[in-house]
This record gives sequence, C-alpha cells and structure tokens, in this order.
Amino acid sequence: MTHPNACAVLFVDDEPLVLQGLKRMLRGEREAWAMQFAASGREALSLLEREAFDAVVTDLRMPGMDGEQLLNTVKDRHPHMVRIVLSGEMNQASGFKTVRCAHRYLAKPCDAEALKSALSQAFALRRWVDDRRLKELLARLDSLPSLPEIYAELLAEIQAPNSSFRRVGDLIARDVGMTAKVLQIVNSAFFGLTRRILNPQDAVAMLGYDTLKALVLSNKIFSQFDAKRVRCMDVNALWQHSMNTGLFARTIAVGEKLPRTAQDEAFTAGVLHDVGKLILAHNFPELYADVVMRSRAHRRPAAELEQEIFGGSHAELGAYLLGLWGIGEEVVDAIAYHQCPSRASTLTRVLAVVYAANGLEHMLSGTPGDEAAAAVDPEVLKQLNVAERFGAWEGTCRGICSRETERV
Repeated sequence: MTHPNACAVLFVDDEPLVLQGLKRMLRGEREAWAMQFAASGREALSLLEREAFDAVVTDLRMPGMDGEQLLNTVKDRHPHMVRIVLSGEMNQASGFKTVRCAHRYLAKPCDAEALKSALSQAFALRRWVDDRRLKELLARLDSLPSLPEIYAELLAEIQAPNSSFRRVGDLIARDVGMTAKVLQIVNSAFFGLTRRILNPQDAVAMLGYDTLKALVLSNKIFSQFDAKRVRCMDVNALWQHSMNTGLFARTIAVGEKLPRTAQDEAFTAGVLHDVGKLILAHNFPELYADVVMRSRAHRRPAAELEQEIFGGSHAELGAYLLGLWGIGEEVVDAIAYHQCPSRASTLTRVLAVVYAANGLEHMLSGTPGDEAAAAVDPEVLKQLNVAERFGAWEGTCRGICSRETERV
C-alpha cells in the first residue's frame, strides 16, 4: 500500500513494453512512490488535470505530442514538478531541444538504480524548501543570470573571426550563472560520460567549441543579470566573493591533499555557494532589498531574515535548484550548509573546506555583505575536525590575497 505522503511520479512513453519494464523495475518502490503510467503526451496531460504529481519522467520521441512539447506544457501549467527525460534518443540535437525544459536527462536503457537515484535525489530536496511558491519558481528556472559585462564579452568572443576557445572557457569559468549551467548540461546523459564533471573548465572542454557556440547563440542558455532590479546588492562584489571563495576552497583542498574529485567539488561549491542570493534578488528585488537593509541595520544574518520572509535561506534555495539540475550531492550539501555545517547529517571534508573558505574570504578580502553569518565559529571548526588546520589555511589564503594585491 502506498504511503499517504508518498511522492507521485508520472511516467510517459508510447512503447507499451517500456512502460511494462518500468513497472517491473520500480515494483519495490510502490510504498514510497505513487506511480502512474501514460502512453502519450495527451494522456499524461489528462492525468495531470485530474491528479497532483511531483515529477514527470518522459520519453522524447513520441507521436502526436513529443516529449519536448509535453515538458514545456508541464513547465507552464505545473511549474513545481520535477521534469526528467528518459530517452533512447540521447544525441546533441535532441539534447538541445530539451535544455531549457528538463531538469535531468537519463538514457535508455536505464539502469534501475540510476533512475531510482535521480528521483530519490530530487525528492530529498524537499527537506530544504516547503513553500510552494518557491518550489514553482525554482523549478521554472532554466538559467541563472550572468554579469552583463561577461555575457557581452562572451558573445563578442564567440562571434569573432579569430575566436579563442580557451578565452571562451575562461569567460564562462569567471561567471557563477554560466558555470552552473554548463555543469548541468555536460553531465546530461546525451554526452554519455562515465564520470561526473565538476570543474567548469573541464565542462567547457568536454562540450567543445561548436556545441558551446550553438548553445549560446541558438539556444540562448545564458541570461544577463539586470543590475537595475537589485540596486541594494553590489552584484560585482558578490561575483568576486564567489570566485575568491572557490579559489580559496580549491587551494585549501589541494594543500590538504584531497582527491582530485574532492578538489573540484570544493571549488565548484565555493563558486556556487551564494547562487540563492542571485535567485532571490533577481526574482523578488523589493523584498530582498528589505532583507539586505534589515540585515545591515540590525546585524542579523541574512539567512535568518530570508527564512522569515521567504520560507527558506539563500543557501537552501541554491542547493535546491542545483540539486534539481543534477549537480553532485557533495557540492549541493556543501552549498546548503555552508553557513551552518552542524545541521548537515554528514560532516564531509568538502563541507569543512567550503565553510572555512567562505569565512576567510569575507575576513581577508573585506568583501561587504553578510558579515554576521560569515564569521568562522571555533566550535564549528572543532565539530568539523579542522580546528588545528585553520591557522595554516588562513596563512595560505592570506598569501593568495597578497599576490592578487601585488598583481593589481
């Protein structure tokens, strides 16, 4: 018997044998998930009008209404839902068609554990965001805003006769929104990679120049940040803080001789740890201006005020979105708990590094912002088992700041 609070999943495929296979594959999940199966996009939409679902998993190539049309309709009418492609047509062209309407991409034949994992990860995100308005907003987002000057430089570089692929990669790696989007795309099933890519430079190299050019110019996967909407926030300072935090985190991880994967996770989590601030500021400019002003006036952590006003902090919102996009769990957890590691169920080395890197960047670079929340707590360092290492990390990061100052 299905649990009353079970997550509801709608599977859509025009092949009866595929639907039968999915039913057999997921028989063991019947208590945890309420599952329905539709043989066409039209049938799926009819079910969606009568019942509430949390996720849809659909094939792409179907007669009548194809997967792209179905997902775009679901995005418009049921924006809170998780949208996953499960298709044997995982090539570049089909991938491009769904890059703005699907959160995740899985290839047929799909391993049972891979499908279960993708759905379980998506449903686990609900522990961070309860508010339906926020869920709808986050599920609708298909890109994060980029700095206008970097966006303009990227367009100019891509369209230049002697365009440099290295230069394109460097520009993307300098931007928070672009970094998040290329990581989502490159880890999609239609690239057929056997390992997860966590570094933006690796992601750009894996995509290739022609693919990247098509994504930017034809599919318009990046969008510009409208600074006029968020006058209360120094967007450039936030970008610099994010990039510095990623640099600090990677440098610390390298110094600690963490595995290469953990180094990339620390760097990416450091760069993306404040994406929730971009989401809130861009979508709720007046409310977020109130958060910023009250935080400064009363010296209260912005996360507390965000929780009161929006029902979730920027850390949780950023983690929710990047989790939907299939960014690795280590990265997502480090983002979610970068200000309060003690709330995490597992205290990982990557989380410790990102927590320290964020605090050190605020302290050493003098970046204006949420100083009340950025202070490093000695008790938290003890819980993370890195208290004895923090002094060395601080010295390393001071050296980075000194070199950057001399360079300027």
